Amino acid sequence: MRRRGWHIKEEEFLISNYTTMTIKELQSNLKELSNKTRTPDSINAKIKRLKAKEKIEGQKDEIAVQRALTQRRKNYEQNPGESV
Repeated sequence: MRRRGWHIKEEEFLISNYTTMTIKELQSNLKELSNKTRTPDSINAKIKRLKAKEKIEGQKDEIAVQRALTQRRKNYEQNPGESV
């Protein structure tokens, strides 16, 4: 698998929107921004690296957490038995 670098615009987008958006929302907006498909795992890994560099601080807003739980619930209802 080829490793794709992150463009500075993508990093800036993650830094400014991490606390208010779910991973699925970030994934969708990153595709629109850079026309590249990023997997949820790659987004989470990048967030972890940005946190280690202290470019991202804090946690997700409670509203974003609730939206993420709702998205997971809908995904599970549509695909029971698949791991989320």
